[in-house]
Amino acid sequence: MAIINSLRLCNAKPNKRTAVSADYCYDSTLFQIRTYKDGDTNMAGGSTQNIQIDKELAKMLIKKLVDFIGQ
Repeated sequence: MAIINSLRLCNAKPNKRTAVSADYCYDSTLFQIRTYKDGDTNMAGGSTQNIQIDKELAKMLIKKLVDFIGQ
């Protein structure tokens, strides 16, 4: 898994990807998001991408998402 230690703003445009699904789970210390090819709920294709964030980074991400929603 990829535990994210920091977030930084970059000046690139987001790359749009289609036919992607995601799931999430969490415990008392980490929140995890996994993406995979749409429909591949068993993740048999082997192309998952994973991120994990702790509570401090989650708070930072919430602020960034509120900014994004409010623009």
